[in-house]
Amino acid sequence: MATLIDSSLWIDFTRARSPRTLKRFIAEYVFATDVALAEPVVFELFRYASGDEASRLQQQFRYVPVIPTPPDLWSIGVELGQACRRIGVAPGSIDLLIAAIAIHHGAELVTFDDDFRKIASVSDLRLKLLSRPTR
Repeated sequence: MATLIDSSLWIDFTRARSPRTLKRFIAEYVFATDVALAEPVVFELFRYASGDEASRLQQQFRYVPVIPTPPDLWSIGVELGQACRRIGVAPGSIDLLIAAIAIHHGAELVTFDDDFRKIASVSDLRLKLLSRPTR
């Protein structure tokens, strides 16, 4: 099974100003043998990346497989969004799509983003919620 790395890790890992301690912490996850990407993660990263950041991402992503987007992605996303709404939370649309892909493939999602904890509470999302190291 794949380990899907969320945008939150990639952003901190590729950002020039991120502390070395943080980058070393993230490296364990982004260099794992079963690491994978999802199209919404790629979209999120390149949408905001500077020219230098985009170059670093392109280099890194040459070796990272992208797990297929399921044909019923939008339906799964809607179901997740409705389930979240029933408990009074409203995660972002891209987060719902990332979670939908992870659930569809049985992939574990690794993230710093607490919104995924809320999605996992109403779904079968396999989640590894990390905390950024303080030093």
